[in-house]
Amino acid sequence: MIESMHEVMLRIREIRQRFYPARMTPQRVPREERGFADQLAEAVRDRPPAESVIADTPSANHDGDILRRGAISDIVRNYATRNRIPPALVNAVIEVESSFNPRAVSPRGAMGLMQLMPDVAASLGVEDPFEPEENIRGGVALLRRLLDKYEGDYTRALAAYNAGEGAVDRSGGIPDFPETRNYVNRVMRAYMRNSE
Repeated sequence: MIESMHEVMLRIREIRQRFYPARMTPQRVPREERGFADQLAEAVRDRPPAESVIADTPSANHDGDILRRGAISDIVRNYATRNRIPPALVNAVIEVESSFNPRAVSPRGAMGLMQLMPDVAASLGVEDPFEPEENIRGGVALLRRLLDKYEGDYTRALAAYNAGEGAVDRSGGIPDFPETRNYVNRVMRAYMRNSE
């Protein structure tokens, strides 16, 4: 019964977000106008509980901390279509980055479904990287920019998403980092599987 109640609550939240996409929260003072101590206090306060701070493992998807995959796929389809990216590619990035866990945090501090680093999230206008729609909007915009830079080459764009544009530019392709090569291979396999 508790699981079905949780599903109902998730569905209500999903519907509210579609009809009322603007958050009904008090206006925040822009980040650049707040002091370091205030920003740090906010980051610590808003950090997810320690038990959900593990990325790249399916076991991180527990306790109903996850939106249904179908709801996430709807958001993906919306932003991917707007940005002319195959939704299957964005879903593959999310699968590999966070296993569809919107509360995932990597050991390096990347956050949410598409594992945005704090500085990258801020540059993309993502205020709450744990909010699925904001995270996907930002991650898809970043992916679109990388695809444009690398002339539609999925492997170089994905390598830059993982290792950074500088590493890809210096190597002239996928950098010779085992983690990055593995990442690109995993995303491309998931993309091909999702495209079938």
